[in-house]
Amino acid sequence: MSYVVLARRYRPQTFEDLVGQEPIVTTLRNAIRSDRVAHAYLLAGPRGVGKTSMARIFSKALNCQRGPTDTPCNVCDICRCISEGNDIDVLEIDGASNRGIDEVRNIRQNAGYAPSRARYKIYIIDEVHMLTREAFNALLKTLEEPPAHVKFIFATTAVNRLPETVQSRCQRFDFRNISVHDIENRLLDICKSEGVQVEPSAIHMIARYARGGLRDSQSVLDQLLSFCKDKISPEDVNFVLGCIDEDKIFGMFESFAKKDVSSALRIVDEILNGGKTSGEFIDQLLSSIRELLIFSSCGPEVKWIEFTTSFVQKYGNSISRDTLIYMVQILSDAKMRTTDSFLQRILLEIAVIKLCRMESVGSLHEIAEKIASLEDRLIHLKSHPVKETKDVAPVQKAVAQHTVSEPISETCPATPGKGNDSGTEGDENNLWEKVLRMIQSKKKSTWALLKEGRFAGLKDGEITIEFPGNCSFHKEKLDQIEEKKIIEQCAKEVVLGNVRLKLMVSKNGSPEKTKTKVSAGRDSSDQQSADPVLSEPAVKKTLDLFGGHVVKVNK
Repeated sequence: MSYVVLARRYRPQTFEDLVGQEPIVTTLRNAIRSDRVAHAYLLAGPRGVGKTSMARIFSKALNCQRGPTDTPCNVCDICRCISEGNDIDVLEIDGASNRGIDEVRNIRQNAGYAPSRARYKIYIIDEVHMLTREAFNALLKTLEEPPAHVKFIFATTAVNRLPETVQSRCQRFDFRNISVHDIENRLLDICKSEGVQVEPSAIHMIARYARGGLRDSQSVLDQLLSFCKDKISPEDVNFVLGCIDEDKIFGMFESFAKKDVSSALRIVDEILNGGKTSGEFIDQLLSSIRELLIFSSCGPEVKWIEFTTSFVQKYGNSISRDTLIYMVQILSDAKMRTTDSFLQRILLEIAVIKLCRMESVGSLHEIAEKIASLEDRLIHLKSHPVKETKDVAPVQKAVAQHTVSEPISETCPATPGKGNDSGTEGDENNLWEKVLRMIQSKKKSTWALLKEGRFAGLKDGEITIEFPGNCSFHKEKLDQIEEKKIIEQCAKEVVLGNVRLKLMVSKNGSPEKTKTKVSAGRDSSDQQSADPVLSEPAVKKTLDLFGGHVVKVNK
């Protein structure tokens, strides 16, 4: 007698044998007990999780000589024939090889005949998504109103490829991946029945490798039994599956932490010379990084992942999440860029060098907060020139080390006094400068629009701001209620009294006369050449967004 693989010998025969699908088992058993069995079922889910086994067990429960019952006997002739897949009334059809309209027509014709010996004629169509569109259309009427003695059970790994008209006519059950713990228990039972000694760590490695598919784990175990005979160790699993030793993975992360490029490249050479591919190595690195990401984000109590305890305890809190995400980007890019084996090695080595040389990556929010703090300190130093010799240079050096999204001017945000005809700065102008600084600290977009105007005076509690003719957009934007409210509130705090805001556009439209901010060292020719640029909509929008100003225009 020919050898029968483990996946067939240990196929579930009762509802109790099914692993990891308790909600579906409970629903179907209750349907049988309460006589609420539907005429069509759709079993969807990944490979190797029990869809076909569930279809057979359900068929036995309906047609068992002692039934209908939720505990089929598995000893009567009907149960045994269904288990072997050759019962005359329970037809298992491969959707991939019987996908045309002619095959569906045969099903429709035969469905009208009563079953030969069982209660129901049951059609189990595996990989039903492979049927053609015409075949589905031909099946719709029969599927919606089949004879009372006919039941349909569809199984598929790609439920999204089924027409909605078919799905709506079925009761759908979504099978889930089986947990590592459940797979381990099932494999241990099989090893015990087979009289094989196996180390728990080896079983754990097999269960994780299966990625939720019990049949995949049984196939791997079958392969290991052929290789090891009566004892299985973790080294055997690594050898058969082509996995990389955890010690090398840990050594690679140690190299990343110590920035030891030489050690990391040596590990890469050992792994690749040992017969492993770059893709396999990157996959295991990414899997380890995923563990660290989930551990640092959710803590050790999550149930959907099995942590490597020693690994996450050592690196789980020492590498930031942003750094881990950056590592994923580098490794995934290296894996996807080419399929050539030699180039893959080069790209892997480059990626490893980058990871060894990288600094800790901070979030954009943290960087933005640091930049805002430095800007506030510069503004404070400009208003207290006595301390400038001590503090300005270190702050400017710190600012230069970051990428600043908004230019930091060398002068105050605006100098309203320069726009006055008298050319002198009064107390009112100094007050307006304080108002501008306060607005800048509260809302930079408002400050960026307002600084383009000229302070025209403060009279009877009314502040007048005049804009050049080419800045009418600024006035319209600031005329909005929420913008005026911010400006008036800041002015009220500085002036210590109620203040109204009046915005106006200069009638002569001369930017040279109304412009309130000119960078140090710019002559009149630079100012004139920049003005046409400032009138461009794209330039104006960019300056408004970042609060910048034109320094130089190259023609």
